Amino acid sequence: MAPTYRRAILVFIILLFISCMPVAAYSDEAANAFSRGTDLVKAEDYTGAIASFDHAISLEPDFFEAWDNKADVLNRAGEYNDALTASKKALEINPDYVRGWINRGQILYNIGYYYEDVLGDPDKADEYYLEQLHAFEQALRIDPDNTEAHFNRGYALAGMKRYDEAIAAFDRVRSLDPTYPNLALSEKQARVLRDAATPWYIRYALPLTAIVLIVILTGFFIVIRRRKVPDDDPSVPENRRARRRKDQ
Repeated sequence: MAPTYRRAILVFIILLFISCMPVAAYSDEAANAFSRGTDLVKAEDYTGAIASFDHAISLEPDFFEAWDNKADVLNRAGEYNDALTASKKALEINPDYVRGWINRGQILYNIGYYYEDVLGDPDKADEYYLEQLHAFEQALRIDPDNTEAHFNRGYALAGMKRYDEAIAAFDRVRSLDPTYPNLALSEKQARVLRDAATPWYIRYALPLTAIVLIVILTGFFIVIRRRKVPDDDPSVPENRRARRRKDQ
C-alpha cells in the first residue's frame, strides 16, 4: 500500500475517533462548567445548574450535551417550552444523540399531560403524545436495544390507550433487562387498563363462542340421533306404550 494511502487511512481513523468523543473537543472550562451543572442537578439546585450549563454553552455553542442537560433541568422545573427549545438545539447539533431523543420524549409527555390534565384539551394533548412516541422511536432507530427508550415507548403507548403495543414494549424491556425499575408495575397497570377498557363480551368472546358451539353441536347430534331411531324401536316411549296397549 502506498504511503499516501496509509496516511489518508490513518487521518480518517483519527478523525473518526475524535468524532466519537465530542466532549474531548470542549475546553476545560466548558467541561468543568458542565460537570458542575450535573452535580447541581443531583442537588436539585436547578437555577444553579441552568447557569452552569449556560456558561458551558457560551464557551462552546455546539456543546450538545450541555444543551440537552439544560433541557432536562428546564423540564424538571416545569419550563416546558424553554425545555423543548433547548432539546431541539441539542438534536440539531447531533441528530444521533439517543439520550437527547429520550429526553425530548419526556418533555413532550409533560406538555401533553399539561394540555390534558390542566387545560382540558385532549386533542392538543394527543398531538404532543404522538410527537413523544416519535421521539422514543427515533431513539430506537439509532439504538434498537436501548431499554430506557423501549420502556418510555411502552409508557407512551399505554398513555395513548394502545395497551397491547405497550405490553409488547414492556416485554421487550424484560428480555433486555428483567430488573429494569418499575417494569413489573407498569406492565401490570397496562394490563389492568386494557381489561377495563375492553367490553366483557369481547374479553370473554372465546369462551362464549366455545359454549355456543358446544350447545349447537349437542343439539345437532340429538336431532341426528332421533332421526336414526326406527319407528318400531322399543326404546322409544311411544312404541313401548303402543306395545302395552296391544298386549292388553
